[in-house]
Amino acid sequence: MLSLYERHRVLISFSLSVVAIFIVYLLISGFLPSKRSNEYYEVEALYNTIDDYKTGINNWQDSKNVLIDLNYWYDLLPRYDEIGRTDSDVEYVITKIREKISIIQLIVLSKVREYYGEYLNDKLQSGNYKVVVNPEERHKIIVFTHNSFTNRKSLEKFHVSVSNELRILGFKQIRYKWYELELMDGERYIHYNFKDSPDMEIRKFNLNLLNSKE
Repeated sequence: MLSLYERHRVLISFSLSVVAIFIVYLLISGFLPSKRSNEYYEVEALYNTIDDYKTGINNWQDSKNVLIDLNYWYDLLPRYDEIGRTDSDVEYVITKIREKISIIQLIVLSKVREYYGEYLNDKLQSGNYKVVVNPEERHKIIVFTHNSFTNRKSLEKFHVSVSNELRILGFKQIRYKWYELELMDGERYIHYNFKDSPDMEIRKFNLNLLNSKE
């Protein structure tokens, strides 16, 4: 029969063994990969796609293709927001994806506006319109010239037809001129301003302009 001293020694040894086993378990589990959800691997694949995205733009068709991709991502991400509220891994990747999309928009939108101006000029020149996008300030100012703009109602009707798409693309000012003004000294025009939205601000792009034909 064990003495009181021996019982205490056995009890202490057993307790230390349990503590040691628990510590080893914690150390090992810290190096084991945590089980992740299917949604995590889906958003991880999306992140890798966006991370490898090629942002070269050489014409309006390239610009439309990029805008279509941006719209697709914009529509896709909210599907994972609810999951992200309870899955920190998914939430982290979604945050990184949105950062990547913001950077892509910052890279491409200046060129998109430039090529959209060229597209509008080609589309409207048969009606004796001229369209120029100023290269300053990241192509955020567009200038329309046409003699019908001497009539206020004609100008406002035209403005309504183009302003929504221009605003979404990030133009901050539209200028309207007629050809007689171009012969005068100094810069003369009628202008409308939009809120100057940062190009990194994620948004949905107007599908009507994406369905436009060359």
